[in-house]
Amino acid sequence: MKKIIIGVLIVLMFAIPVNAGTLTKKGGVNYYNGQKETYYNLPMDKVYEKADKNLGSWHKKWTRSDGVKMYACYVVLAVPFDVYPYGTTDIPTSLGLGIALDTGDFANENKNQVDIAVNW
Repeated sequence: MKKIIIGVLIVLMFAIPVNAGTLTKKGGVNYYNGQKETYYNLPMDKVYEKADKNLGSWHKKWTRSDGVKMYACYVVLAVPFDVYPYGTTDIPTSLGLGIALDTGDFANENKNQVDIAVNW
């Protein structure tokens, strides 16, 4: 009597979007390099004031023609500070390299999310 072993292989596949495009107002959410991107439009006075105090008041604060809010050459980001400490630069996003200047409630729920400051 021979034993026949029959096995079942279950494969679960999870789609992790990578470089899925660029964050837009219409889209609202984008995934870039496995990171969730959203956007926000709030007054930046206090954010820029804190940045000037901590990073130097010589940095230019401006808004690009596409509506992205900038600090020097960096896209302004709200991030989880335990992932990207305050002032971290060169954070890749679909809209350019960012700087960690702000945070939000989302940071407690999703450590893999950045919120991009815009005027949309």
